[in-house]
Amino acid sequence: MAVLATAGAALGVAAATASAAEAQVLPDDAGQVVGTVADLKPNPLAGTGVDPLDNGLGTQVADFRGVESREVTGPVAQAESVGSIPGVGAVTDTLRR
Repeated sequence: MAVLATAGAALGVAAATASAAEAQVLPDDAGQVVGTVADLKPNPLAGTGVDPLDNGLGTQVADFRGVESREVTGPVAQAESVGSIPGVGAVTDTLRR
């Protein structure tokens, strides 16, 4: 049993060393992956009659300005790409570099 435990520990250390060496390559590859994902359309059904994000819900309390769910889903539903979504674009631009 002790031999198996020692062999398992040695394999674990070797695997950790190998993954640490591979982790240094990740930032270069991450930019390519993020660039590909950033160019994808987040809602391929946008502009069609079957768009699930094209519905909305609104409410108003007393004299306060009304609030609609389209204010939140609109930028995501109508975005040309993942990178053009407000807030996400800055992150994808940073990761591409």
